Amino acid sequence: MRNELEFFNLADAKAKFSEVLKKARQKDIVVTKNGVPAAVVMDYERYRKIMNFLEQVYDLYLLEIGDPSVHGAVSQKELFQEDIEEV
Repeated sequence: MRNELEFFNLADAKAKFSEVLKKARQKDIVVTKNGVPAAVVMDYERYRKIMNFLEQVYDLYLLEIGDPSVHGAVSQKELFQEDIEEV
């Protein structure tokens, strides 16, 4: 698992976008706006693997709670919304 991050402020990311994309193959890029992380640029294959993993976790979650209609439907967005709102 790679934990390397590189930070670019928004102006630099825009000016050097080709470089940002090239570096994103090796490490995740955090783009900041006014010093606050605003977005992440990552390799598409890594993104695809993360999304696949999240789908599997969601499927396991549904298996654990059984029939979602009994507990009320929970979407993937709702499942992860709490973490998203904290950022």
